[in-house]
Amino acid sequence: MKLVGIRRSTTYSPGHHAENDRLIFDATTRVLQRRGCSIQVIEEDDVGRKPILASAIFSMCQGTRANQVLAELARQGTLVINAPEAAQNCHRGRLHRTLGRERGVFVPMTLVSTHEEPEIPSDLLGESGVWVKRGDVHATQAGDVIRVHSVEMYRSVLEGFRSRGIDMAAVEPHQPGEVVKFYGVMGASFFRFYCEADFQICPVAFASARTDIEQVVRRLGLEIYGGDAVMTPDGRVVVIDINDWPSFAPYRTEAAEAIGHHIYTRIVRQTAEVQVRQEPGVFA
Repeated sequence: MKLVGIRRSTTYSPGHHAENDRLIFDATTRVLQRRGCSIQVIEEDDVGRKPILASAIFSMCQGTRANQVLAELARQGTLVINAPEAAQNCHRGRLHRTLGRERGVFVPMTLVSTHEEPEIPSDLLGESGVWVKRGDVHATQAGDVIRVHSVEMYRSVLEGFRSRGIDMAAVEPHQPGEVVKFYGVMGASFFRFYCEADFQICPVAFASARTDIEQVVRRLGLEIYGGDAVMTPDGRVVVIDINDWPSFAPYRTEAAEAIGHHIYTRIVRQTAEVQVRQEPGVFA
């Protein structure tokens, strides 16, 4: 079984994330190789510059250019995990449009242009403030996600985005409570989480939120996912960020096994479906 694996560009893995992303990618590659897969590894920055000849691809790409190339391969019948459209759906602008009003447990979000005179409800400022986040891709550097408490600061953040060529920002109300980081693989038993403030604390009640979280994940089309949520003082879970194939750093070894098994199973299933469709007299 010949596969192509695509590492994420360091553009989308700032700081220590670059190493952690490489480690989960390499660990997953080893799991697939143990299952007999032959894997060609390429970098996200090389997608479109080198031919990709494989019936299946596992990809950590987040950039638009690479995912557009992968989307065309997917339309031609290549299996891509995560699907390029799903990876793009995690960018806040598309996430907002994809979820629409049916956002379930996802935090309320307003998209604003950085080129227009900003308006912000005064009742959202003050002590709680609002979060202003770049609206195109995930955070790539300090200042891409900022909590603001005044109109002046709000305008300053948008001006900073505009000066960097970022046309859109996402504005979200602050959610009081405990921040929980979570990781999962769709259709697998693997689902892990911990409190950001203390890795040793795992709020047991959070496990029951998996169903609601995966309703959002399924809408986005993800198979390998992670994110951040807040457990509010009254026990609600509010998702504040969704990531396509995060680093799974605290659970890397078991996550790689779950991810590798999922990819391998998906490929075997698709191969079988193609063979059935190609058999004479068989109509799928």
